[in-house]
Amino acid sequence: MASNTQASITTKIQAWVLANLDLVFSILRWVKPIAVYKNTALVTRFDHVQEVLSHDDIFHVTYKEKMEKVTSGENFFLGMQNTPIYTRDVSNMRLAVRRTDLPEIITPFVDNCAEKIMASAQGRIDVPAELSRVVPTRLVGHYFGTPGWDEEEFTNAATSMFQYLFYPDDPEVEKTALAAAAKSRDYLDNFILQRQRNRRQHDDVLERCLQMQDADMPGMSNLDIRNNFIGLIIGAIPTTSKCVVLVLDYLLSHPDLLAQAQQAARAADDALLTQFMQEALRFNSFSPAISRLAAEDYVVGRGSWRATKIPKGTKVIAATQSAMMDCLQLKSPSQFRLDRPDYQYMHFGFGLHTCFGQYINRVQIPHILKAVLKRRGLRRASGPEGQVESVGPFPVHLVLEFDA
Repeated sequence: MASNTQASITTKIQAWVLANLDLVFSILRWVKPIAVYKNTALVTRFDHVQEVLSHDDIFHVTYKEKMEKVTSGENFFLGMQNTPIYTRDVSNMRLAVRRTDLPEIITPFVDNCAEKIMASAQGRIDVPAELSRVVPTRLVGHYFGTPGWDEEEFTNAATSMFQYLFYPDDPEVEKTALAAAAKSRDYLDNFILQRQRNRRQHDDVLERCLQMQDADMPGMSNLDIRNNFIGLIIGAIPTTSKCVVLVLDYLLSHPDLLAQAQQAARAADDALLTQFMQEALRFNSFSPAISRLAAEDYVVGRGSWRATKIPKGTKVIAATQSAMMDCLQLKSPSQFRLDRPDYQYMHFGFGLHTCFGQYINRVQIPHILKAVLKRRGLRRASGPEGQVESVGPFPVHLVLEFDA
């Protein structure tokens, strides 16, 4: 009975902490900015979070084991340390996923796709179900070259695998994700073979990878290509969708900011819309933290009164959400400001494992938002429909209305 009572109290405390993260983080930043308890360390100050994330030789990524289950044996560079294989795989994919594609391919496609969806919505749209999950999935098909076996199932597969990799362990999530991973592997293996028999029909990421394979570049076997694509697809779809919903939800709750953002959208001021996205996500964060594992003893904040030793084997939680509210680094962090420099945002991580698709996300998210924000009379649907409904960590419904 006593153990059940204690477990119930612990569960309630955890629930309260999760519901009041900003308050908890604000207290810790002043009282105990580097808090070590048993085998876990929570780091909350901007400089300390960046220190942890920049020392990849000390604080290791924790995704290797799960990634190997997803691919059935191989790692993806997101789960690798800074090894020669990591450098090879990232370099190969940067040759295939080019920054010059942003204005030439990605932006026009996203604009066109999002606008078509909004134009056919007839004054009412369920943002995640009909827009923010759909556009990135179709971009994966158009730009990466892998449309999936079924659009909705493909989207669900990427989402379940993302949750499995980056969120706390859950047996049901693992079961669903690994089944999705097996289906994704089979699809990609067969699709790559099909594309090998039909060459030079497309200028997409898959065709570029096959061209590198033709040149006998290391790390470009069919298996290598498949594993890299699994990793890219996992990161491309659920992140974009969730960020679009979070930004809209925040703006809709702040009518003055919504009006300004809509003005920027109608003026096609993409740079300003990007700032709205960055700042809204600072208040309505995609994820509160990034996990690492200490590979050796290390003192964070050495030379300051906050210096704290983190022992080898400690799970380190680098609280990026807290860092972006740190008044020692950000001016007036409680204010919504559109003049903050890019380096003060860590939505896409920091250091060696900064999100590979950050440049695509920085274009795709505001351009999907633009298609929504241009609408006159934009508002939440009445009742529960107009509020964000999530399954696990990802939004699945948010119904908006506008003047058709």
